Amino acid sequence: MSEVNLVRARIEDGKTDRLRSWFKELEERESEVIETLQHERVYTETAFTLSSDDTAYLYVYMEAENLEEAVEAGDKEEYEIDEEHHEVLRDSLTGDWETLETIGHFTNPSLR
Repeated sequence: MSEVNLVRARIEDGKTDRLRSWFKELEERESEVIETLQHERVYTETAFTLSSDDTAYLYVYMEAENLEEAVEAGDKEEYEIDEEHHEVLRDSLTGDWETLETIGHFTNPSLR
């Protein structure tokens, strides 16, 4: 069974549009993104933003066969797009990532 997590980090003031632009660029570079997801053995990675009380957050959902191995593979930055991604995140986010508690995860096996 796959593993999932949902994490969030605070977006620095004025950097939300930068993140939106970056994720739009990632959509345009889909073949590169897919190559890195395959390398990391990630099934799904989805990003969301939420603004609350004048604070904006980036939420990232990930589903992988093994989350620890997926993160380690991404951190090695074997692909240029990974380096760029980490640079944008370092420039746009502040503070530590917070992991939300998973209380349920269900997958339809007929769709895998």
